[in-house]
Amino acid sequence: MITAAVILAAGMGKRMKSDLPKVLHPVLARPMVERAGLAAEAAGVTEITVVIGHGREKVIPVLEKNGWGWVVQEEQLGTAHAVSCALPQVENADEVVILMGDVPLLREETVSNLLLALRESNAALAVLTTTPPDVTGYGRILLDSNGMIDRIVEEKDASSEEKECRIINTGIMAFDGSVLAEVLSRIGNTNAQNEFYLTDAVAIVGEMGRNALPVFTPEWQEVAGVNNPLQLAACTSAMKRRVVESHLLSGVVIPDPDSVWIEDSVIIGKGSVIGRNCRLSGEAVIGNNTVIGDGSIIDGVVIQPGEIIEAFSILGVD
Repeated sequence: MITAAVILAAGMGKRMKSDLPKVLHPVLARPMVERAGLAAEAAGVTEITVVIGHGREKVIPVLEKNGWGWVVQEEQLGTAHAVSCALPQVENADEVVILMGDVPLLREETVSNLLLALRESNAALAVLTTTPPDVTGYGRILLDSNGMIDRIVEEKDASSEEKECRIINTGIMAFDGSVLAEVLSRIGNTNAQNEFYLTDAVAIVGEMGRNALPVFTPEWQEVAGVNNPLQLAACTSAMKRRVVESHLLSGVVIPDPDSVWIEDSVIIGKGSVIGRNCRLSGEAVIGNNTVIGDGSIIDGVVIQPGEIIEAFSILGVD
């Protein structure tokens, strides 16, 4: 079984107001596009292709570091066009999952569930859906009488009744690899933007006599995209909280969780105590039953089990 991922990361990201390509902006010290790829790998994806465009010379080193492939989308002509650029790299895959390079909170479990649902249903396409508190601006997922996706309607094209639908399209999809090339070849650009939209795949698989399956995730925050620095900060806060909660549930004592910065590359042994306003970064390893004093910075070093690090210590920082 060959499971491939295509990660869309070619956009300019004008609203970030930055010279750095949007997908390279870090969430808890890791570029967003890298988080998307690592989630795919953890979910069992064996081949990753990233579609790049703006700022590609800065993005490529991150991809090379992880051993991922890439293709260039010279003109941004829509999501279906972006996937078409990657088609030669995934044409032999049994299944292809489409991810976004600016959705950094997506969990590996969610990607796994999407792929599993596709396999078990024998659908041609599975679309990840959710119900955020505010659906404004999102495309709506309209279901048929069998609970399959009838169509995806963008908000600007939706009737007042269709806008009442709370189920939204996240843009994250998984395709049966055997139909992807044909589906892409049949997507046109007869719309106001003259772009090739991947959402049109729903209607096309229906015309092929196949189903488009909705796969729901209740964690709407994990599929939120980043379009500006405010949203980037919100995602970083959410990821920081996720990491801290994981350590707390593993037996690490953190008296003031909101004040600490712990990157997800850090290993902390059970029974350890992390003081207030600490920063633990890089490949740091904190042994069991250690105490890290308030205000300490631990960057990429190993702390032996049982050690006591005095408050305001700085270790591993040049």
